[in-house]
Amino acid sequence: MRRAIAWLLLLAGLGCAAAGTLLLTVLAPPRTLTVEVGAADGAVAVVTAPGVLDLTGPRATVSARATGGQDVFIGVATARDAEAWLGDAARTEVTGVGGSLDEPVARTGSTGTGPAADPRAADVWVASADGAGSASLSWGTTTDDALAAAGGAVALVATDGTTAAPDRVELSWVPTGAVARHPSAVPLAVTGGVLVLLGAVGLLLHRRPRRSAGAPARPARQETA
Repeated sequence: MRRAIAWLLLLAGLGCAAAGTLLLTVLAPPRTLTVEVGAADGAVAVVTAPGVLDLTGPRATVSARATGGQDVFIGVATARDAEAWLGDAARTEVTGVGGSLDEPVARTGSTGTGPAADPRAADVWVASADGAGSASLSWGTTTDDALAAAGGAVALVATDGTTAAPDRVELSWVPTGAVARHPSAVPLAVTGGVLVLLGAVGLLLHRRPRRSAGAPARPARQETA
């Protein structure tokens, strides 16, 4: 019975270890975490909530594309400055990322009414990019003390502040740490290793030496008077 249990532990451990290894290698999540954001009807800007740019990895990339070749503006500002510039303008806010690692989904909300000013005329941006029809901006996710004191860094995407925001906005990161792997990958690999060890020890402890079938039986010793 104990030998059977040891074999079961060994086989279960090999299965868990193999599954964990696959999740860490072949079945690992994509190397880039990307979510697409659609602006709500009437929104003149898409803005990230504080902390979204710092979701994971050393850098966050914001890309946007507008139909009809409209100018696209992307800017990064402190949360305090971005809120002051937006005022009550209609915008779509990216509050976080949900879903799975393989199929992440942006969490969004809508607030405000009316237009905003032309973002290219504002002096609140610590980094910005613009272009005809599309633009892209990469931002380091390390927040310094000054940014943290002002609520952190946020990204804003718009056209001219009065017409509709670009219809396609993407946020992407290169995941690091726990976000870069399936949550069950490491536990499976560790559990598999422990079960394999227990099974191997169990088999060694309950091993029985066997006499060779061809070896003759040793005769009993006779005592003489």
